[in-house]
Amino acid sequence: MRVGVSTLGAVALVSLLLFAAEAQPVVILPGRAIGPIEIGMPLDRVRGLMEAFGPVEEVDTPSTHGFCNPDRGVGVCALDRWQPLQLHTPGVVSYIFTDDDRFTTETGGHRVGQPLLEFLRTYGLYTGGQGSVIRWDGRGLTVDVAPAEAGITVRFIGVFTPRNVSAQAAGR
Repeated sequence: MRVGVSTLGAVALVSLLLFAAEAQPVVILPGRAIGPIEIGMPLDRVRGLMEAFGPVEEVDTPSTHGFCNPDRGVGVCALDRWQPLQLHTPGVVSYIFTDDDRFTTETGGHRVGQPLLEFLRTYGLYTGGQGSVIRWDGRGLTVDVAPAEAGITVRFIGVFTPRNVSAQAAGR
């Protein structure tokens, strides 16, 4: 009987710890990582880490190459080629993005679905953009935005290796 109670207690404790771990938001570190997926990580290692978020599919188009969790609002995409930012590092992660609102930025606790204004208050004026994507090159941060009832809101958050903003200004 004592063994049965101990086993039941251990199972309950493990279940509680797993639930607490799932409830923890995944941290977005601009210029470095989204959760366990890091810029500079070998792409072949990423797929296994992404399986913790759900199914994983390879993406291979002329402008994009890498792996994505295909379910909307779940997980990340980790890419070694992302043409909109002119990133191409075969076999090495150079861009990570997410539409998962459980993931929050380390600074400010920002997430998908929040107003762009909140990001601007934390990160300041952006340094570039193309279409609906806004970049903070010196921070290695992008957001994709769209109009909503509450104003302009963030649909995706992405990270990449920060770029020297003053060098970009000199080249213009």
